[in-house]
Amino acid sequence: MVSVRRVAPILLLAVMMPAFGAKPTPKSSSHPPRELHRVGDHWTPYNPPDPASYPPNAKTYTIKAGDTLWGLATQFYQNGYLWPQLWESNTWITDAHWIYPGDVLLVEGEVARQVQPGTVGGAGQTGAGTTGVGTTGAGTTAETGPTGGREHELGAAAVPQRQITAADAVGGTASPVPLGTEYDIYCYGYIGDPREPMPNSVSSYEDVEMRYQKGATQQSVSGSAGDLVYLDGGTSTGLVAGEIYLAVMPDEMVENPHTEEVIGRHYQFVGQIRVLCAEETHSRGIITQSCHDIPPGARLKPMPQLPIPLARIPSMPAFCDPASGKITGYIVHALAGTGMTAPGGSWKSESFLGGSAIGAIGDGQLVQINLGRDDQVMPGDFLTVFRESPQRGQPRQILGELGVLTSESHTATAKVLLMRRSMTIGDHVEIR
Repeated sequence: MVSVRRVAPILLLAVMMPAFGAKPTPKSSSHPPRELHRVGDHWTPYNPPDPASYPPNAKTYTIKAGDTLWGLATQFYQNGYLWPQLWESNTWITDAHWIYPGDVLLVEGEVARQVQPGTVGGAGQTGAGTTGVGTTGAGTTAETGPTGGREHELGAAAVPQRQITAADAVGGTASPVPLGTEYDIYCYGYIGDPREPMPNSVSSYEDVEMRYQKGATQQSVSGSAGDLVYLDGGTSTGLVAGEIYLAVMPDEMVENPHTEEVIGRHYQFVGQIRVLCAEETHSRGIITQSCHDIPPGARLKPMPQLPIPLARIPSMPAFCDPASGKITGYIVHALAGTGMTAPGGSWKSESFLGGSAIGAIGDGQLVQINLGRDDQVMPGDFLTVFRESPQRGQPRQILGELGVLTSESHTATAKVLLMRRSMTIGDHVEIR
């Protein structure tokens, strides 16, 4: 059983912004701290520790005018979304919106440093900006650092390094990392009620005549980012001018792969549309983001606020680790590739996007499982993927690990973060 300390998923996306690349910095506080006092050669409202009290060789940074936690996270971790990690390392900062020049930050947890197969706790493989010693052969070591590699004869003094085997717990991260991307969140979909009401839809395109294929018996009409669209639906059905909506295609029915019981319908996210003007029953809009081709008939769904979970990824269970004993379920759907539209504009997903008939599932792919909020599965949780051994009486086979991105009542979207073997629809999942 693995206990995972999870950082609260406060990695908030700017979901109301039209561009995926928009920077979701925390909203500025209108009232900075007022009680300032002098510490050394600068003024601050906080009580930062004396830098001399930090551990030897600790990485520190003196705040300069114009710095923000977002900018510093981008500088140190190459990802501004990881500003909560920097804040977590400096708990004396009581308001993340206000940091003061002269205060010294402790920079902990190189995000790029992960426990990889072939290393033990990072031994033998150094992280960015660090110096380490790893074995290269009998009697020698390679010392790596800013000056490059140097070999020294150690003879009998060489310390043997334990080799990682297939029986060990491998993978994982030492620091919190985003479990997915905006594409993962807004370009896959979810499993919902087969009769979920979505009264608003894409009717046609403003330049429809340009999409006409002369001589074709079936016309393939679809659009992408930047295209202008006419919409069926308006103020009477809830559309609001200026708001952004998800474009959704109702897809296949998803069943439990072992009982054939219907779980729900898969709804595929295909893009985002901003409503430019809305009348009572008709509206006009523009496609702001497209994940796949958006055909006429795509439904509109209010844009949800979905943060990207931020957590430390645990290692996969070792060969001798027992099961957690928690709730188990199955992989019931998977995303495979790129969406396309079939001739005539009909949505064609199973052959291209994946679905419940996909074969092998590997590292980095998105899946749906039949466990959700009501089963205590939340974004930022982890699940072990396993398969019963074909040999009667043998323990289960560990296949990999999933990180949960979003969850519905009884289903969730997850991403394959670690893998020992390829997975498939119907493989078991167990809450860590």
